Amino acid sequence: MDILLFNPYYSQFTNNYSFILPAPPLGLMYLASYLRKNNLDCKIAELGIFTATDSVKTGKMVRFGITDEAIEKIVKEEKSKVVGLTCMYSIYYRDCIEIANTIKRVAPDVLVVLGGNHASSYWQQVLKHPTIDYVVIGEGEETFLELAKNILKGAKTTDIEGIAFRDASGQVKKTSPRALIKDLDSIPFPALDLIDFKRYLTEGNPFAMRSPVAAIISSRGCPGDCVYCTVKAVWGRSWRGRSPKNVVDEIELLYKDYSIREIAFLDDSASVDRKRWEGICDELIRRKLDIKWTTPNGIAHWTLTKEILYKMKKAGCYRITFGIESGHPQTRKFLGKPYSLTQARELIRYANRIGIWTICTNIIGFPYETIESIRATINFSKKSDTDFATFYLLIPQPTSDVYRYFKKEGLLNFDKFFDSVDFDETEFEKLNSVLNEIGSDTLYFKKEELNKLQKIAYRTFIVHRIWTYLLNPLKLIRKIHSMEEAHYILRLINMGWGIFVRTLNPLNRKTSDYLYSKSKATLTKLT
Repeated sequence: MDILLFNPYYSQFTNNYSFILPAPPLGLMYLASYLRKNNLDCKIAELGIFTATDSVKTGKMVRFGITDEAIEKIVKEEKSKVVGLTCMYSIYYRDCIEIANTIKRVAPDVLVVLGGNHASSYWQQVLKHPTIDYVVIGEGEETFLELAKNILKGAKTTDIEGIAFRDASGQVKKTSPRALIKDLDSIPFPALDLIDFKRYLTEGNPFAMRSPVAAIISSRGCPGDCVYCTVKAVWGRSWRGRSPKNVVDEIELLYKDYSIREIAFLDDSASVDRKRWEGICDELIRRKLDIKWTTPNGIAHWTLTKEILYKMKKAGCYRITFGIESGHPQTRKFLGKPYSLTQARELIRYANRIGIWTICTNIIGFPYETIESIRATINFSKKSDTDFATFYLLIPQPTSDVYRYFKKEGLLNFDKFFDSVDFDETEFEKLNSVLNEIGSDTLYFKKEELNKLQKIAYRTFIVHRIWTYLLNPLKLIRKIHSMEEAHYILRLINMGWGIFVRTLNPLNRKTSDYLYSKSKATLTKLT
């Protein structure tokens, strides 16, 4: 196969990890479908693992992926001319370089192309590694297609828009940016047939009402300017949406061909175009698909109205995640969300009244955030009547704007790690610690203090919400219309209790540990 696409494994330090199952590589699946539409065949290889016990321990690291020998075997058997890798997150940058090294070790003539968020932002540093030949910057379909075609034909590649590379003298060059694809409907649905799709659906989602669950992306980008966001590295500050018919056609395909019964919209900002968003709801209602759906990545409350929420409920939406992030006006201005909390509260309460479950996401640990700001966030979550609230520690991704503030204040600086061709283990351990849900010191708090405040936030919120349900059981009763929904409530209560108990643990723990505790316990025994 001339073109091979790798979904990378990920590694973490043995003293600080959570085993997370691979997710369907939507980006690579879109890329593959676009290549095939333009008469180029390809394959997708999953390098991650689906069972914790299949992990590989290498020194201080545990690799949740297949062995080097297994990767070498794939490369030898396929005899590919081009291998595409995706590097979305900085924490997995090291893994991508190691995979490239493995490829080149057995097939030095293969051209390795790296894309994704981290690669788009750090293309100069990435190309210091001799095993990376090209970086695709930004949206990948058209750029990778042209690059792959030219490589296979032996044609010139140095004038292709949207790439970076090393020229004949070894100098790193970047071409002019490529315009984004205007018509997203022109991109075929993700190439589900190139992966063992059902294998990704075996583990039940603890927050889902139905199973199996599949994810779709109905739009690309976000026009917002949130300081912690990283999507601008690929999409800029633009937003484009697929048509309602195109979106629901994909949902119907998943429903009929793969027996999917719940959809998670993974858009960065699904409802920017209200007319389009309502059109998706109308199309779902018209087709009478018996499917539930949610917005787990959060949805911008200022783009919604009560009328839209009602239509979402009618179309099968049973849970909405509102990206509140902070209940403190000044902090909200800093992070890029200067929108009315009064309007947010009204929508949350209305959603509750019509029977939609509500979750509000919050972030604590902004560089200039004070205790007053954190208290305001906790208080808003309690007073807003949201069913549940999450309190994440801010992870200052190096590709986000907020990282620059941490660097400016002398709180973080990963430049040494990214600038070096040789991996500095000490610097990588610092990077891993911050980006693996541990957070960073701020001007006012040590990360250990933030960890304690995070536990207090969860604990006080859960106690407050229990009392509101006991004093007004109607808040829960209005959400029960079937045995399915009754069972869902029991599961939520059980998970809420588990989170509450874990907040009593005095040790610093990652916020996601509770989701993967069984897998981690099994792996710890074996290693």
